[in-house]
Amino acid sequence: MEQTWRNFIMSEKKKHFFLSVALGTLLIFVLTNTEGAGVQQSPRTRHFHKTRSLTRNVLDGDIQPYFDSGTATNITTTPRKTVYLPCRVRHLGDRTVSWIRRKDLHVLTVGRYTYSSSDKFQVIHRDDRDDWMLQVKYPQREDAGQYECQVSTVPKKSMFVTLNVIVSKANILGGPAVYINTGSSINLTCIIQESPVPPDYVFWYHNNQVINYEAHKGVKVQTQKNPRTTSTLWIEKAQPDNSGNYSCSPSNADPAEIAVHVLNGENPAAMQHGKHASLAKGLLPTKSLLISILAAFLLTQQR
Repeated sequence: MEQTWRNFIMSEKKKHFFLSVALGTLLIFVLTNTEGAGVQQSPRTRHFHKTRSLTRNVLDGDIQPYFDSGTATNITTTPRKTVYLPCRVRHLGDRTVSWIRRKDLHVLTVGRYTYSSSDKFQVIHRDDRDDWMLQVKYPQREDAGQYECQVSTVPKKSMFVTLNVIVSKANILGGPAVYINTGSSINLTCIIQESPVPPDYVFWYHNNQVINYEAHKGVKVQTQKNPRTTSTLWIEKAQPDNSGNYSCSPSNADPAEIAVHVLNGENPAAMQHGKHASLAKGLLPTKSLLISILAAFLLTQQR
């Protein structure tokens, strides 16, 4: 009886053992096929697997730097306005970031060091940030083109940024010359065209001398920057000494010029054509002389 009871107990233990093994194998099979078969996982499960994978990579030393996908890769600016080319590298570790000018493959910066004879280029980086921006001071047309932000991985990783330098133009309405009667007001309007950003300032010049608005009574300048930049020069009760060349010079655009004539009873048409009239009068004696010579020549041939 006792032996039979022992055999029964051993039999039950074997059953429990094999049942536990079977359940464990089934559980492993289900979990494995759930991960690999594309079964929809909850956000918490996906976050767990992602964290586990990242932790494994960090422990194994296999984590690789990568560029922030939200970084702009097309930058537009105007001449003489400092611009910054962005490059944000995540998990850089002990790697180095370099900037290269693609048109001549010139290495501009390596890490924090600048390898250029010009002070135009400099890398901007803070230890608590992932940004490695390339500063380009006072860019010109020749600075436009593609720049490469490169990380010293094996193989190397690169991100390309295109710099566009647009040369804006200033235009004074009513040019190239205007005529004003003495005592009338001078009203000149300058428009800055094709400018991606408004100018920091707009200066007006009279005969290459900057106009000091405080020193000249009755002289006003008004500049509006929306939606396009417009600057207006207004001079009250113009006098003959206000005649001359006026120029509008924005900070980020080529200047424009206009000639202003303040009339003191003259006729503008006469001023415009007076030079041609005097030239015609000077040619009349020469024409008469040629006719006389031709007539004398003909008479000589007839004899």
